[in-house]
Amino acid sequence: MGQKPSLKRPRSFILAPIPIQDQHKQSATPEPGWWARCSNWIRYYSIQIRWDIERWLARRLHRRWSA
Repeated sequence: MGQKPSLKRPRSFILAPIPIQDQHKQSATPEPGWWARCSNWIRYYSIQIRWDIERWLARRLHRRWSA
């Protein structure tokens, strides 16, 4: 009258395929050229310098910056 043990494994032991992304796959968009990199660098640092000047003027004039 005893029950037979179940031969099925619990769900946690079922092996399922895991999708793996290829790390060495090249992106669809090409790297920006040196001219684009240089112009982006100049644009970024010109904004930083402008903000430094604005903060300096605000301190000298005793005003809040970006007010």
